Formats: sequence, C-alpha cells, structure tokens
Amino acid sequence: MEGLGAAASVIAVVELAAKVGPLCLEYSSAVKNARSDIERLKKHTDSLKTTAKGAQKVLQGPHGARLETSQKLRETLDNTHSQLDNISTKLEAKLHTGRTASAMRRMGLRALKWPFESKDVDKIIANLQRDQDAFTAALQIDQAAELLEIHSKIDLTMLPVASGAAFDSHAEEHNAQCHPDTRTELLQRIQEWANDAQAESIFWLNGMAGTGKSTISRTVATSFAEKGLLGASFFFKRGEGDRGKASLVFPTIARQLVHKIPALAPSVRKAIDADVPKKALREQFEKLILHPLGTIQLTTAIAIVIDALDECEGDEDVKTIIALLAQANVVRSVHLRIFITSRPELPIRLGFKDVQGKYQGLALHQIPEQIVKQDISTFLTNELARIKNKYSRQMPLDWPGENNIRILTEMAVPLFIFAATVCRFVDDKGRLNPAKRLKTVLEYRTATCNSRLDKLDATYLPVLDQLTYGRTDQDKADVLAEFQNVVGPIVILAQPLSVRSLARLLGLEAEDIRALLNSLHSVLDIPSEDDAPVRLFHLSFRDFLVDPAKRTTNEFWIDEAKYHKMLEERCIQVMGLHLRRDICGLKDPGKLRSEVDQQTVNASLPPEVQYACQYWVHHLMESHRLMESRYKIEDNGPVHTFLTGHLLHWLEVLSLQGRLSEAVLLLGTLLHAAQLQPDTASNLIEFLKDAEKFIRGHGSIMERAPLQIYGSALIFSPILSKVKKQQWEKRLSFIKSAAGIRDRWSAYQQTLEGHRDSVRAVAFSPDGKTLASGSDDRTIRLWDTATGTHQQTLEGHSGSVWAVAFSPDGKTLASGSDDETIRLWDAATGTHQQTLQGHSGHVTAVAFSPDGKTLASGA
Repeated sequence: MEGLGAAASVIAVVELAAKVGPLCLEYSSAVKNARSDIERLKKHTDSLKTTAKGAQKVLQGPHGARLETSQKLRETLDNTHSQLDNISTKLEAKLHTGRTASAMRRMGLRALKWPFESKDVDKIIANLQRDQDAFTAALQIDQAAELLEIHSKIDLTMLPVASGAAFDSHAEEHNAQCHPDTRTELLQRIQEWANDAQAESIFWLNGMAGTGKSTISRTVATSFAEKGLLGASFFFKRGEGDRGKASLVFPTIARQLVHKIPALAPSVRKAIDADVPKKALREQFEKLILHPLGTIQLTTAIAIVIDALDECEGDEDVKTIIALLAQANVVRSVHLRIFITSRPELPIRLGFKDVQGKYQGLALHQIPEQIVKQDISTFLTNELARIKNKYSRQMPLDWPGENNIRILTEMAVPLFIFAATVCRFVDDKGRLNPAKRLKTVLEYRTATCNSRLDKLDATYLPVLDQLTYGRTDQDKADVLAEFQNVVGPIVILAQPLSVRSLARLLGLEAEDIRALLNSLHSVLDIPSEDDAPVRLFHLSFRDFLVDPAKRTTNEFWIDEAKYHKMLEERCIQVMGLHLRRDICGLKDPGKLRSEVDQQTVNASLPPEVQYACQYWVHHLMESHRLMESRYKIEDNGPVHTFLTGHLLHWLEVLSLQGRLSEAVLLLGTLLHAAQLQPDTASNLIEFLKDAEKFIRGHGSIMERAPLQIYGSALIFSPILSKVKKQQWEKRLSFIKSAAGIRDRWSAYQQTLEGHRDSVRAVAFSPDGKTLASGSDDRTIRLWDTATGTHQQTLEGHSGSVWAVAFSPDGKTLASGSDDETIRLWDAATGTHQQTLQGHSGHVTAVAFSPDGKTLASGA
C-alpha cells in the first residue's frame, strides 16, 4: 500500500497548494506594503500545484506503483505538506482574527497584516522549490526508466531527418558564436523571454543578409542547451539538400525531442506507426510534436531554435510552418518556446502578419546603430589581436591600430559577415602576410564610401581580387574561367559535395579544384578531409556572385543558367556511366529495401551518383526557367535518350534512397516542360505519360522491394505500355514471357484508401494539386493528386460530411454535414477557422461565389 500512500500525499499537497493561492489573493487586495511578497508566494504555490498535479496523474496511473524513486519521496512530500499547512494556518489565523478585524474590513479599512517578513518568504520559497525540484527529478528518473523498454522499441530511424540541421551537428561544428562581449543586451532579452511564463511562445528575430542572425541562433541554442532548456533545433540552409525541405522540419525536431524527453516516445511511436512522417505539415506538427508534448508535465520551459526560415523551400510551406508554430501556446502542460530567425522576406512577413499577436518580434535594424557598431568593433579588436598573437614575429607592434579598427567598423556596419570574412581573409595563409592583407581590405574603403561598391562588394572583392592580381590579360581570363567553372557549380549545387565527388561530377582533376580553392578559405569552408563536403560560409557569397545586376560590373559573376545546364548534362552523363540493374548486388528479387543497410547503398552508389539521381531534374528545370525559350527538351535529346535507356535503373536508385515517391513529381515536372514544345517532343511526352502510369500502378511494390521494378512491375504492365516495350530486355533473367495481361492501362489512375466509411463528396483545389473527400466517418481527408498520398485528416463534424468545396483562391475549404453545420478550414494547415450554424437539417451542398466572399449552402 506504499504506492497508495505516495499518491495520497501528493493529493494532499495539491489540495493545500490550491488553498494557499486564494488566501494570498485576499491579502493582496487588503494589504498594501507586502504585495510583492504576496505575489511571489502565490506564483510559487501555483507552480507547485501544477507540478503536484502532474505527479498525481502519473502516480495514479496504471504504472504508478512501479515508480520506485517517486514512491520513496514520502518524507519530501510530507515536509512539503507540513510547510503548506503552516502557511495556510498562519494566513487563515490573521484573516479571521475576530469581530474587530471583520468590522474594519467591512468599513474598507486595512486591518490585515501580512504574517511573513520578506526574508521569511525567501526561505519558504527556497524550501518549497527544493522539494518541488526533488519530486520533479524523481518523476523524470522514473519516467525515463519506465520508458526505456518503449524507447528501445521505437525505431527512430523511421523518422526521416535532415542531416546536419541540428545546431550541434558536425556540419555546424566550426561555425561561429557571438563573442562574450557582443550582443549582450539582445541575448539577455531572449533569455528573459524564454523564462517568462506569460510571454508569447514565439520570438521572431529578423534582419538582412549578413547581420549575424545565424551566429545569434547558435549562441542562443548553446545557451539553452547548457541551461537544460533546449529541446530541438533546425538550421535551414539553402543548397544543402534536405536542410531546405519543409517536409523534414517536424520529423527532425520530433526525433531530437524524444532524445531530450523519453516520455514522448509512446506518442511518437504511434505517429510513426500511422505513417505520419509522410503526411502533410499540419498532421506532422500535431501528431509528432503537439500531441506528444500534451501528454507530459514539465515545470521548466522547452525551447526549439529554428534558424534561417527564409532558406526553406516553398513560400506556401513557410507560411504554413509559421501558422502551425503559432499554435504552440495550446500546450498547457509544457512552456514551449520557439526562437525563429530569418530575413524579412515577403512570404515570412505575410506568415507572421496572419498570426499577429501570437509572437514577439525584433528586427536587427531596430537595434541602435551605436550598439551594433560597438559589437562589431569588439569582435574585430579581439579577432585581430588573436591573429597578431598567432603571427607575432611578422607583425608590427602597433598593428592593427585603433584607427584601422574604426575604419573597418564603419565599412562593416551593419554586416557582421563583413567583419567575419575580413578576419578569415587576414588570417588566411597565402602570399601576403596579415598586415598586407589588412591593407588590401582598407583600400576598398574609398570606393565603398563613394557608393561604387555595395557592402557585399567590399566584403568579397578583397578576397577574390587576389586571384587575378598582377596577372596578364590572358592569364587573368584563364583564372576567371577556372574560378567560374569550379565555384559556379559549388554555389548552385542543391547539396554540397566533397572535392573528390565534385571532381568526378564535373569531370575535372581533384588537384586542380583543390589548388583553386586553396585561395578561397575566407569564403568557403574547405575541409582537409577529401570526403568532407565544401560549404559556403554564408549564403551572401552566393548572392554576390549570381546577382544579375552585377553581370557587367563583377568580373567574377556566375551565370546561373549556364551552370545549371552544365550540371544537368554532367548528372545525366554520370548516371549513364554508373547505373545498371541490381546496382547494390542484392541478387534476391524479393529483398526488401528495409533490409538493405545504408553502408551497402553508399558502397555501390558514390555521393556524386546519388546526387545526380536526386537532382538532375532540379538542374534541368532551373536552367529551363532561367534560359526560357533558349532551352529545348526534344525527342531523342539527352533527356529522352537517358530515360529510354535508364528509366528503370534510375527508379531502382530512388527506391534504394527511399525517394521513389518523388519520381512521379519529377516526371510530372519534365512532362510539363516537354508539353511546352509539343511539336518537337511528342514521343517524349507519350513516354513520360506512360512512365507516370507505370510508377502509379506499381509504386507500392517498387518502393518496398527495389528489384521488383524489373519483375512484377514489368510483367503486370499492359502489353502496349511504352515503358514495358522499351524496357522489357531489362527484366529479371528468369522471366521469359507473360500471359493474360491487359493491352492498355485502366482508365482509373489510382485508388485512394483511408476513410472508414462511405465517401459522400469530393472536390479538387483550383490548382488541381489537392483532392478533398468527405465521408460518413465524419472526417474530411486531403490527398496529393500527383502521388495519391494522404496529406491530412480534418476532424470536427459530429455527423457525415455530405459536401466539400474549395474557395477560388484555394486557401479555404468548406464542408457541410449531417450535424446541420458548415465548417470552414484553412486548406494549408487544416486549422478549423469557424463554424456556420442556422440550418435545421442535413447540409448537403456548399459553394463559393467567384470572388470567394460569399458561401452558399443547401440543406
């Protein structure tokens, strides 16, 4: 019965803590000179009550008796109860001291006296806090132990994540944090926000490129981690593959949260079992983050840091993420704090405008210039002092000099990236010593002041001009061409590659690439390991190189269209050389992808081949977009030739990468481009249409067992299928022929399954990308029409859903039901917006007016 005793003790603590709060309120209205002490005591007892309620819930649960550490806290609980009882007794004694006091209170006179001195309140709070910390820690220990078995069974690898997105990942390891003497007021303000239980759940810090947002994010994340507040982090980075994908934000955060809080494991496991990581953003957020957090009780804040949201792909996805994060305040059992940084791009400004009043915002340009100037000066002073110490034998005693630091500061403000790049440039081992390199930078001051150069020019030209300094015209032209042919691909890659992989992809010598990059350590993160990726220190370097406005003024200018086209061609060539049937040597046609470890895949598919398979369509479409009418996708051209020769090989690699579902979208993108040139691409168009049907018809088995692409997928495709005809020779060797197969693809494209009862209504979104369905199971489901993937389920009706309709702009979905109501939903997030009532019968029809301002309903 010891377990019952612990639970009973907690109940007694809850009851007494609930009693002290109202007593404090009575004193607060009647006692003037102790109001601060009264409010402090009330706030702490309220916090204690919340914690105790959480403990009560756990101890009275089905596994309460097994929580050994918590069951041994009888003494601590009894001590807490004794203190609360003593507080309650003293407060009541003073509150009810007889007729005189009562009469005086009725007359409005202040007859009450607060029974505690400030030092007494300090001691009471300290004692209660100690007890509260003790049983909070005990519960966490017990819950962690209780969940070890569950946690060991949950397969976190089923949560797809963006590699390198966490603040403490290897990819972020060498990136800078704020100097201890800089950004002090801002960092203090962020910390106060995180600790304030009454603050908005989101803090949005925005600023222009190069103002130090990511450095601040890393500093904040590190500080939160050291204080035990950090739950998860996601640092977006354009050009780093998965780190730009909205679909991986919430699964990545969820995996980190489970590591931080093992008690989330059961809820997250349910979401994984329901295939939530592949669903729409709203369902991911709710079932991987909101719902799991709602099942636990924490007294401390849990912070999530999201950096560079503007580098997330897809404007609509960005706005959806903001709208979903704004719902964080619905979790009452946890103080969830979300710190976000971004450039103030239009989609982000619109996203935050839609959640006005639900976030705390600060723009870096609102920080007084004098503070920014002082911070940059402090950074430069410390970094240049470090460099001077490093090269002490070469440096003049008075270097760099206060005047030079002042000039550099004026050149930098408000761009911290200028200061950081200058210091890397001065510190870089090269032909010039640090003093001469600094002198080179200072020579750009006059040009900058005269506005011939903007801030990014002054940041990067001192580094790049060293490549061509003192060279003849012909030599200079050769160096510029070499720079563009190497750095051009690096800055537009969808995912960074190592020097070795880059050389293989571009068809260059690795030593030639390395020789050029040796002069660019100031602007590129170039690791010493041959197999580690080359990264940009900052996205502004890419902005500087590809800016169309600098085409005639920047001799280092990179022609995006040209190098996207080159990468597309090189990707196709690399795939043509490497792809073949059973590339990983699986041999067994029934071997499941889940049984193939990543090491086997990586051994057979070098990084450049994996990159080519994943991103060749991306580069093709980017060059098509930038070159417009100059780009042709034609019959028997490189694209057509590659697909007819290697379609099945390519699909096999995508299946091994776990990305087969992307194939329909990629082929659809190609089809759209080809249909713009119907006169010269008619055969390619027909092949792409057939390939789409091939994947839709057999995607499920091909995704689970890659080699079935050459088996059941080919066998059971129609006799007249163009894919089957052209790829039949690639079938598995034991297959000789197939009988009883239909001639053509069926008229239907795919079957969507998921509703638990009859489907009563369907409607397409205006752009045709989403299908809504209403059912007798009282739900509306949204589907991706390209892949047939279930995106999200909208729940709220208490009767069958008989009607669904999208607004003309596709942003709102209306549904009519047996429950005599119409509900309006945000089509992107699935959030219920409002319920329209008035009918006295089943609502069987809904329709928007052409301008979307009026909704008609029939019952």
